[in-house]
Amino acid sequence: MHILLFLLGLIAAFGIWSWRIRMAREGAREAFKLAQGAANLPRKMAFRYKASQNGLSLIQDPREAAAILLMEIARARGGTLTERQSETIEREIVHHFQFTPAEAEELAAHAAWVTNTAPSPAETVRRLSNLIVSSPVLGPKEVIDLDAMLVAVSEAEGTPTRDQLALLQMYRDKAGLKT
Repeated sequence: MHILLFLLGLIAAFGIWSWRIRMAREGAREAFKLAQGAANLPRKMAFRYKASQNGLSLIQDPREAAAILLMEIARARGGTLTERQSETIEREIVHHFQFTPAEAEELAAHAAWVTNTAPSPAETVRRLSNLIVSSPVLGPKEVIDLDAMLVAVSEAEGTPTRDQLALLQMYRDKAGLKT
């Protein structure tokens, strides 16, 4: 009988300790998520501030300008963004900007919001092309890479339309690229 009680006690002790270890592991996981959120907080706050403002004049980051150009090229096809265009934009952002897929999705969502309230696509491309070309942190390679990104987005749904080609040409003229 005392052996049975001893085994029952061991099983209960093992169950209690495994439960406590599982709870500690879940607590550590939650703490990690909170720390990760705190690390992204400055970027999120800057995004929220910019989102509450309006206008292209607030854009200073060339990556943000490039994402908006990608969105304008995609929307020049018919006004609405397709799933394939969206995937292409996010894939290009991840590849060229070294963003995580979540960051690329957030930047694409921000670019979509900006293009909803931006002036005409031609004016937007003109202003943002100037910002990109005059940026001191971008060199000729990045300007050419952006042209390739714009072409990839324009070809996401097949052959580019005249409107898309006109916007591409406008960027190339501002960037000094020959076709």
